[in-house]
Amino acid sequence: MDNKLYKMMNWPEIEGIVFSECDHPHEILGKHTVAGGTLIQCFFPGASKVKLVSSSLKHDEYMNMADEEGFFAFWSSEKNIESYHYIVTYEQEEIIAEECYSYLPRLDKANLDKFISGTFYDIYDFFGAHFCSAKEKNGVSFMVYAPNVLRVSVVGDFNGWDGRVHQMSKISDDGIYSIFIPGLRDKDIYKYEIKLKDGTTFLKRDPFSFAVENFGEHASQIRFDSFFSWSDSKFMAGTRTLNKKDMPLCLGDCSLSNYVKEDYSINDISKELAEYIKKYHYSALVIDNVSKNVSGNVLSPYALCELKDNDLKYLVNSLHDNNIPVIITLDLSSFYNDSQGLKCFNGQKLFEDNDDRPIENTINFNFNNAFVRNYCISVLFYFSNRYHIDGFVLRGTDRILYLNYNRAPGDHSLNMYGTSENLGGEEFIKHLNSIIHKKYPQILTIAGDSLMSNCLTEALDNNGFGFDYKYDNYFHKKLFDYFKKCEKERLPEYSDLINLVLNAFLEDCILIMPRTEYGINEDSIIEAYGEDRQNSYKNFRTLLTLFYCIPGRKCLPFTKIKNEDISNLLIALNDFYCYNSALYEFGNDSQGFMWENNLDEERLAFSFYRISSDMKLLIICNFSDKSRELEIKTKGQEKYLEIFNSNLVDFGGDLSLKEEYLQSVIEKECKKESFSLAVKAMPNTIHVYKKQ
Repeated sequence: MDNKLYKMMNWPEIEGIVFSECDHPHEILGKHTVAGGTLIQCFFPGASKVKLVSSSLKHDEYMNMADEEGFFAFWSSEKNIESYHYIVTYEQEEIIAEECYSYLPRLDKANLDKFISGTFYDIYDFFGAHFCSAKEKNGVSFMVYAPNVLRVSVVGDFNGWDGRVHQMSKISDDGIYSIFIPGLRDKDIYKYEIKLKDGTTFLKRDPFSFAVENFGEHASQIRFDSFFSWSDSKFMAGTRTLNKKDMPLCLGDCSLSNYVKEDYSINDISKELAEYIKKYHYSALVIDNVSKNVSGNVLSPYALCELKDNDLKYLVNSLHDNNIPVIITLDLSSFYNDSQGLKCFNGQKLFEDNDDRPIENTINFNFNNAFVRNYCISVLFYFSNRYHIDGFVLRGTDRILYLNYNRAPGDHSLNMYGTSENLGGEEFIKHLNSIIHKKYPQILTIAGDSLMSNCLTEALDNNGFGFDYKYDNYFHKKLFDYFKKCEKERLPEYSDLINLVLNAFLEDCILIMPRTEYGINEDSIIEAYGEDRQNSYKNFRTLLTLFYCIPGRKCLPFTKIKNEDISNLLIALNDFYCYNSALYEFGNDSQGFMWENNLDEERLAFSFYRISSDMKLLIICNFSDKSRELEIKTKGQEKYLEIFNSNLVDFGGDLSLKEEYLQSVIEKECKKESFSLAVKAMPNTIHVYKKQ
């Protein structure tokens, strides 16, 4: 090395590169203009020779080895050296390497300000790994947030998992690092190697992984976001009506794991799901756990671990073409507890709550951190923008809102006021619903997994949390338990059944039938209701009819049904619900519901009215094994016609609709004029009458 080149080089900085302790490698490596010409420096650990190749030079030039670890330098009086690359010689191979430090991905001030304030909702367009072109080179731009560390590198098969090769540059004082690596390919795997100030080095998956290996070390995968031709522009332009509160809403819930096999066809899956939704007349499809991998864990909330490239887009597009909205479930309450994920991402608690004890092998997010809140909110924006999703079920709502979730009494932290509310979690949910409904007013947000929380569907300006609906996770438990009992055992549970109906008014609820209770096929449904198959069918028909008659929107799992009677019942109930406004128009407002009699405990019967602006339904429930003669009070001379019952012949029962009208008559023995209907309620049957 000549003396002139030697003097140009910053040896302390070079030492930082060689020992991989530098957070600004772009200031040393690559091409830099110096007095009298151009200085080019590179670092290829273990290389014996490096040749510089550029059309700007008269001939290829061997670079000077400045450090035997693999640091090379070249000076030229030529000031306009354009595109160049290296030919690197190792002991057993020779490779062509592109320059990584001629281009540095950055964030402008506006985006940096949004990052700091926690309002960077499209952060996923910048962070993570993205294919792009720079200086006429195709490659991948990486960006990651890792504050208070010594150095961050991108490692993978493409560099022998050597953290010295692609050291990232710190582009903000907050701790954002970036690098552009030319020549990487779709599905290349990578991780970040992070080095702390004490020398500790470890690997981490990208928090913004858009794909993750299902097996092995669960590395992040680079994915090329290929062009997809959407055909749902008309649907997206405003034909969706899920968020209109005076409309019926009946959801069909499915898990893709039941469909996505090794040799699956997304075209076949799309057709099957669309046919099911249409056959049973559901309002929309709910897809559960789109981010879970084959082991059932969420390794990245952005990754579709079970689907191939563009398959979710194809599925949503296909369903939209059939006028079927799509809702997905997301759990943003916590993250998977593994050493190469978000846990201690920068050697400190960056993503996790102060109480980082795992619950079911997941750790709570720290919602007091603006970056973490922004990270989770941006997941919804990602699926809305990239996949045209129509709604979200936010799982783990109670876990977000309460510090004592799944903790023993006294074994949890308290907020600044000495109570168990998670103030950061409250801020997160309010922020999420506020910005999502402002940006996408047609999108639904649904609170899930909540037993403790109230005011979830109350408006934000009324000190609520702003969800459109809440999944009722309590209703089905008591309902199923009740209908599995014989008549004698049902007597003590009568008041619980009454309370189930009353609870529907606490929130704007979606009543759900979970797969664990409802079953995955007709046999699992019917076997739950006793050994007598005929009586089991009857119990199930009564249960399901009550489910559709009480206040609350509906959600049922996809179930493989071969029995025509059950299939007919489900189709009829969905139609019955959707075409009778009294069952949905006023939602959880008390003006849409009125008890007629809820005190007939001894006879296991009760009756109530469902009311809309133009309809009044009388629903009479007999849960005993005997027929009952009931007297129904009316406000005046009213006339009713039976329009539905749970034991019709079409559903496998033994009844037909009564064609004669029920006419209320004056009760002669009363001192003041009053009216009543005489009704015969059949055993274990629900009758629905419409006021004429």
